[in-house]
Amino acid sequence: MTVTRSPLDMVNCCTLFFSRLFGKRIEHTRQNIEIATQGSDTDSVKSCSGPARTHDTLAKTKPMKVGPRVAHTEQFVCKGGVDAGRLVDFSRKGLYSIAKTMGGNVLLEEQWDCIIRHPKLQKRGEFKVVVHYSATVARSAWPDAQRPIQIEAAKGVRGLMTVLDRHAEVC
Repeated sequence: MTVTRSPLDMVNCCTLFFSRLFGKRIEHTRQNIEIATQGSDTDSVKSCSGPARTHDTLAKTKPMKVGPRVAHTEQFVCKGGVDAGRLVDFSRKGLYSIAKTMGGNVLLEEQWDCIIRHPKLQKRGEFKVVVHYSATVARSAWPDAQRPIQIEAAKGVRGLMTVLDRHAEVC
């Protein structure tokens, strides 16, 4: 007994095989085949503060001296999870210490972005995190807020975070 199969059956069979082989979800229609990466949102998580802003306590005051805009980029390797808010805070503290060496005591027009990547070829549970923080250095009679702007926008990965490696770069 011979069984004849339609071309659509072959496409369904190949689709199932390649979906499992490459870890991708493949959808097909009669006219085209579309490949969509499964979990593309989970492979990288992006969050940002939005446009540059100054904390409310400093926005109403006039600084005594305004310095240059400084950017600070840090790369972290974390295991188990990612507390993005804490990593953004670490980066802000690094930028604030640079501002202090430049003669400033506050940060104005702050802006940050955070990208969390889960490399597919690395060990499970490890994440590469890049935090870019920029602000204008200034001198003011009012104290600095000592916290990142829009920190509630930071998206992380659930779990107990352990920082395995940390590298900073000042721009």
